[in-house]
Amino acid sequence: MKKNIQIFVPATLGMLTAFGPFVTDFYLPVLPEMAGYFNTSASNASLSLTMGMIGLATGQIFIGPLTDKYGRKNILVSSMLLFCLSSFFCIFASDIVMFNAMRFLQGVAGAGGIVISKSIATDMYSGNQLAAFMAILGAINGIAPVCAPVIGGLMAGIASWQGVFGILLAVGFILMICSAFLRETLLPDMRIHKSLTHVYANLFHVFRNPCFALCVLSTMFCFFAFFGYIASSPFILQHEYGLSPFHFSLCFGINALMIGAGSAASTRFKHQSSCLKSGALHLLLSSIAITVCLAVHFPLPVLMAAYIYMMIAFGLMQPSLTAIALDSERANAGAASAIFGASGFIAGAISSPLVAAGNIAISSGAVMTCGSLACLACILMLCKKARGEQVLQGFS
Repeated sequence: MKKNIQIFVPATLGMLTAFGPFVTDFYLPVLPEMAGYFNTSASNASLSLTMGMIGLATGQIFIGPLTDKYGRKNILVSSMLLFCLSSFFCIFASDIVMFNAMRFLQGVAGAGGIVISKSIATDMYSGNQLAAFMAILGAINGIAPVCAPVIGGLMAGIASWQGVFGILLAVGFILMICSAFLRETLLPDMRIHKSLTHVYANLFHVFRNPCFALCVLSTMFCFFAFFGYIASSPFILQHEYGLSPFHFSLCFGINALMIGAGSAASTRFKHQSSCLKSGALHLLLSSIAITVCLAVHFPLPVLMAAYIYMMIAFGLMQPSLTAIALDSERANAGAASAIFGASGFIAGAISSPLVAAGNIAISSGAVMTCGSLACLACILMLCKKARGEQVLQGFS
């Protein structure tokens, strides 16, 4: 029984943290089809990606503090129910406006899974154990962006874009059932007992902690670069390189698998500072490589190698950034998890429209390079600050 619990809890939390990839990546192969179905432009169809990310960001900010006051489990189950309902209405949307509105609600609901799963992990672990558990979640999380676009691509060939959202509905239902079997990790005497108004008024007080603030900035710039890839790859690989939706999903899945590989590799570093510096430096170098590949239109294998390089670097940083951020604000785990989780999707909501400005090959390269350069600068400041406050710890 204990062994089953040890598998069930990480697996469930890992899938819940993966709601970001499920909401953003799953339907990427059918974006061109959806533009035709709703008789709208590619930019309007891509707006659904931005709406989903805005929902993921605002949902985490709204839901995180609620869990500090009312506990984790019931709010998690309610979030999964909302995800199922919004997915259902996405399938039967009559126009692109209704679809994008449901995408926003889908993002808000998915945000509950992301922020609460991290808060539960913070309730259960601390220090090196928390960092190691976050690495496990990162590795599990790496499976979702592999499966999501591949299944989406398969469904695009078998059925239509509605079939893709039917799968999302089924995943949401399964996770709602699994969430109901998780135990409550924030007992009543550990919750915030002040008014809800006070809880939200103090939401951004976590930024008084410089280590937490630098973690958020590092994550924002890291995701700014990452979503430059997410938003541009369907159009670059399908339009510029002539891939079918299914073949695009396979390439996307391979790249996503490398995120999990990077997260797993983070446990090999003795010190979190070394892991973060290495990840940030390689993120910059890989972004430059991608920019050159797109500008010169190198062959697909060369571009794919540069994408894989970037994904490994991205995955390398995530466990340490998450562990440092949440460990430094343990007393406000829900609020900290909300702000930290929302930061990446806020950055994505900004970078995605920028990618579509002008020549997508040039603009996406510029977005990725600028984001990774700013990320490296923030990581260097974080390591210096955290070392002085003895926040950074080695992986055991």
